[in-house]
Amino acid sequence: MKMNKLVKSSVATSMALLLLSNTANAEGKITPVSVKKVDDKVTLYKTTATADSDKFKISQILTFNFIKDKSYDKDTLVLKATGNINSGFVKPNPNDYDFSKLYWGAKYNVSISSQSNDSVNVVDYAPKNQNEEFQVQNTLGYTFGGDISISNGLSGGLNGNTAFSETINYKQESYRTTLSRNTNYKNIGWGVEAHKIMNNGWGPYGRDSFHPTYGNELFLAGRQSSAYAGQNFIAQHQMPLLSRSNFNPEFLSVLSHRQDGAKKSKITVTYQREMDLYQIRWNGFYWAGANYKNFKTRTFKSTYEIDWENHKVKLLDTKETENNK
Repeated sequence: MKMNKLVKSSVATSMALLLLSNTANAEGKITPVSVKKVDDKVTLYKTTATADSDKFKISQILTFNFIKDKSYDKDTLVLKATGNINSGFVKPNPNDYDFSKLYWGAKYNVSISSQSNDSVNVVDYAPKNQNEEFQVQNTLGYTFGGDISISNGLSGGLNGNTAFSETINYKQESYRTTLSRNTNYKNIGWGVEAHKIMNNGWGPYGRDSFHPTYGNELFLAGRQSSAYAGQNFIAQHQMPLLSRSNFNPEFLSVLSHRQDGAKKSKITVTYQREMDLYQIRWNGFYWAGANYKNFKTRTFKSTYEIDWENHKVKLLDTKETENNK
């Protein structure tokens, strides 16, 4: 089943797009602010907020680290976004005879947006570049005067002048991390997408892989198998973990607040999963597979008010959105 090339599938679909939106109650949990005085110049204020979508099996855990530095003319907020995004995996029906399908988690998106005027901007973030490593690890360091450094690994690049540090560490086997195209001084976003998936030594395959005869063999067990369609997928344990289980994101963003600006601002944090539909069909001679990208999308957004003066946050709203083809 080895692919000679990967090309975009031109499979057309006439399926209608269904958009369902639901605004949930602004319920969540926010921990009391803890205060740590580093020295006579820097004070750290930390609080953690959680918001969940039980319907979509998405959980946001946001750690807000406010840095008050007397030697710097701006307020700094290091926001760490963690939690869980379920893949939405739906296994095939083993009794399907000549046609079967499954849904799998093909891409996970996380974004942070500053809903304010020019007094609050995104000034740094991690990861900073495309990353195809099995495990993504970065360390952010803050030194006196507002200097931010981001290095690879969990401790590299720090020095004795570091007043604050934070790390990220997540696994993405067979997936890769990319930056959102609309990343700018108000928005930062990442996508963790299926990239190079092996199938019993053949491949690698991706969401767009295509063979002129056998289609996309991403999860196809055998071209000439005598098994029922629902039993001709590779074993579930052979699929990448992110495709069938959960993704545990860890991303960092740094927001800067001009002290003469508004004392309060808003941010929106978005967690999203894109589920692809993968199907196989027997045509009388052989099995062929097809993958339909972004067949189901589940999006969970939370909006927070940031109180820069008192170093507190308040959950204003949460929103769940379904997008089905």
